[in-house]
Amino acid sequence: MLKAYFFAFKTDMAEGTTASGMSETTSECSQIKDLIDHPLSDGDTWYLIDIHWFNLWKKYVGFDKWDCSNMGDPTCHPGNIDNSVLLKENSKELKEHLTEDIDFAMVPEPVWQLLIQWYQLAPEQEPIARKVVDHGMLTSYLRVEIYLTELKLAKYPEVEKTHLKKFSKRETLEHVEKALRDIFKIPENTNIHLWTKSSNQTYEELPMKKQSIQELSLMSNQTLVAEVQNDDGTWPRKSSYSKRSNAVVGYSSNRYSDGDSSSSRSVQPGLCGLNNLGNTCFMNSVLQCMSNTPPIQRYFLEERHWAELNKENPLGNQGEIAKAFAELLKAMWSGHHHSFPPRAFKLQVGRFAPQFSEYQQHDSQELLTFLLDGLHEDLNRILKKPYIELKDADGRSDEEVAREGWENYRKRNDSVIVDLFHGMLKSTLVCPECNKVSVTFDPTCYLSLPMPVKKERPVELYLARLDPEVKAMRYRVIVPKMGTILDLTEALSKLCGIPADHMIVADVHQHKFHQVFTNESSISQISERDVIYAYELRSKLGTPGTCCMSVYLKEVKTRNNYGYGSMFGVPFILQVPREGMDYDELYRLIVARMKRYLRTVNEDPVPPISADVITNVPSSIPNSCESEMDTEEADLSLENGNEAHPMETNGIDPVANQSQPKRLFTMDLVNVSGNSSLGKLKQNGKPITLSAKNFLTCEWEPAVKEASYDAEAAEDYNEDASSQQKVNVKKQVLQLKECLEVFTSVERLGADDAWYCPSCKNHVRATKKFDLWSLPEVLVIHLKRFSYTRSLRDKLDTLVEFPTRGLNMAPYIIDPNPTDAVYDLIGVCNHYGGLGGGHYTAYAKNKDDGSWYYFDDSSVVSLNLARTPSVRKLPMSCSIFVGTKIVGGWKM
Repeated sequence: MLKAYFFAFKTDMAEGTTASGMSETTSECSQIKDLIDHPLSDGDTWYLIDIHWFNLWKKYVGFDKWDCSNMGDPTCHPGNIDNSVLLKENSKELKEHLTEDIDFAMVPEPVWQLLIQWYQLAPEQEPIARKVVDHGMLTSYLRVEIYLTELKLAKYPEVEKTHLKKFSKRETLEHVEKALRDIFKIPENTNIHLWTKSSNQTYEELPMKKQSIQELSLMSNQTLVAEVQNDDGTWPRKSSYSKRSNAVVGYSSNRYSDGDSSSSRSVQPGLCGLNNLGNTCFMNSVLQCMSNTPPIQRYFLEERHWAELNKENPLGNQGEIAKAFAELLKAMWSGHHHSFPPRAFKLQVGRFAPQFSEYQQHDSQELLTFLLDGLHEDLNRILKKPYIELKDADGRSDEEVAREGWENYRKRNDSVIVDLFHGMLKSTLVCPECNKVSVTFDPTCYLSLPMPVKKERPVELYLARLDPEVKAMRYRVIVPKMGTILDLTEALSKLCGIPADHMIVADVHQHKFHQVFTNESSISQISERDVIYAYELRSKLGTPGTCCMSVYLKEVKTRNNYGYGSMFGVPFILQVPREGMDYDELYRLIVARMKRYLRTVNEDPVPPISADVITNVPSSIPNSCESEMDTEEADLSLENGNEAHPMETNGIDPVANQSQPKRLFTMDLVNVSGNSSLGKLKQNGKPITLSAKNFLTCEWEPAVKEASYDAEAAEDYNEDASSQQKVNVKKQVLQLKECLEVFTSVERLGADDAWYCPSCKNHVRATKKFDLWSLPEVLVIHLKRFSYTRSLRDKLDTLVEFPTRGLNMAPYIIDPNPTDAVYDLIGVCNHYGGLGGGHYTAYAKNKDDGSWYYFDDSSVVSLNLARTPSVRKLPMSCSIFVGTKIVGGWKM
């Protein structure tokens, strides 16, 4: 019987799609699994697919073994591949800041060809194809180039008249020059100079035309100017510009300015901003903190690094990171620059850490970790690292094990970074089965502290009540971050008075449901940008004999295939009986639901539907709202010969009866995406039998929609007092010691981090405890503000209070013979805003005048901390704390 149902489904699918039963979905799954892990290869083509469509397809074919409950479910059939959500409105351009696995999935060409064969692309859409590009310079680092670099091309002197053109990062400056010549009709035999132009009218020459856009660190929206040589051999620009040699990049770069040059006046050394090269604020903030760390600044400005450069270290960067960092510090402390482009430094970072080669935002802590490790290996005084066998504590004293561990570490690692930044942690693991205790002492160059904050978050949502005359109401509720939808409905119930079990919650996107949640669904699936609706139900969710029907509105334009028309308005959910209701009763129920925003129309009068249609349902009908698709539906025969159409016994017909009276709309059962038909509802007076999950489109002719549907009234809503309160959660203020206490507390390892016990010979969820054994001269403290799940990225904006002078870390050190551990603050790296759209800045203390300054990319502003005794009172969100010991150095 189930197979007959799927055969009927196939007859009404869009051409090219398949839904002929479990065997075909299983075949699709196995074919794609054989191809999906295709490795990246330079020059290959990959394709972007809307993540919602791709996840729906995975559910439909049972791609993930842990999520096979919807396998073969017609309502989960994904329909045509629709990537419209990835594109700008009325454009074929990709939206900015899209993220893989959150906004889109990427598939190799063989997978794309199969999916297109089975499902086709939505009408009037084109494939979103992207090339694989090797972003590495010394080592291969293959990435799919999602976004091309869009440059503004201009010709001097009309530098404000620009032409936009996109380039791959692998294309060279020669290719850009050719495009400039083509656009401005510059002859091939005419000499030109190419310059980058910054917003402050500073120009920088680009003479190395064999280098790629990536190697030159050119960014999107950057202006490139072609200066054409005069007939007499002179150049239009004055030649009174300063020259500077850039040994790191390997070419001379000329810089001059049309106005006030950033290098034309002397400035106080160290007060040099860093130009943002394109999402490089994360790097600039770290560099300002490192530049203002006195022992680091002295070491590199005195050029002591040349004597310790280790170019042969296989774990190093051929000395290039150390050299580039030294050159940058020299420029920042030369007193010649108000601001400086760290282009050469970024180039070297991208060479050895390709993940930083592009212009995407990164966590500043990731860059600092790479920089400290890169400088250490480039300056490691150990030329040949000996092999050292690690030993367990075996009951020995902590002092002995710690001394041995540190001595062994220094035999392989000896650099100025180890001297200044490295301390030691004691790690204790205890097996819960045999009580085996494992103690190790591990070096560390920073403390990454968790934040003991309340695990709550606000969620905004709209409530649609049963009364059709009442507008939707917007609420803001506070729920546990790792809670469920039941927590959300219970919180909403306290505000609106509707019982939690009389509501169903859905995510609305592009006039349809992105997801209809169950009570067990995780709140982490809801992001800040999602539009969430809660719908009041007449009976308790899961009442026997009822089901929840999702209703979409579609404007019909053409009828050549089911891809016609477009969705509009806000979808809604009705609780209806699974049996006993005919076409007219369902129609009246839907019209009644939209009563508030339907204009008066000339139509045959239809008496209002009785509430009995919903409440008086046979008790013998099984519960359907919480269950999956029933496999024991009414007996459905195949449509052939003398047999009846499979849907006909249920009042469903693939072809609407044209002889019936004119209505506002026709009704069609569809899949969850609303782009594949399961069969027209038939106006024959027979009762309709519905399945457990139902999605229905009301299809309107354009003229009828224009005359009858009031879009403004439909989308109008009221606001509850809770939605006016920006933050209902009391702003929490933490002390740094609270973070340290959590860091040094006992925790149980998660299932994914199980420890292999050498005694039990099993992986166990052991208890783990960190203790501070010794701390370095320069202490870096990182606050763990960012958290990630499969569907949610979150930032903790809780303020952390700590002193600018006299931070005493001695109480947290367990070494019985500790050295002094009192620190003064010298730098703070800040992150403003949310994930993906935030900005990094830095506060740092200048060693020469003892004053504090605020560094925001190229801007440097003096800051008076006399009135701000704690950093908490500054308008910032601390990410990295850098402090130096007040007394003495750190020795082991």
